[in-house]
Amino acid sequence: PRRGRPWTERDDQELRKLLAGRQRTADVATALGRTVDAVRGRAQQLGLRLNSSQRPWRRPPRDLT
Repeated sequence: PRRGRPWTERDDQELRKLLAGRQRTADVATALGRTVDAVRGRAQQLGLRLNSSQRPWRRPPRDLT
């Protein structure tokens, strides 16, 4: 667990990658070994937009083929 540990450049890169992949915030937190609040806070510091299950219209369309 990384609770209380500072964010590294590698952590930031992984956070960007997971968010770009449209991962849920809870899944991102689990993948990084962080809390959801830690992920939200870091994303805000980096100016990143979190994915929201409340806004499904923001998800990219699925391939229907």
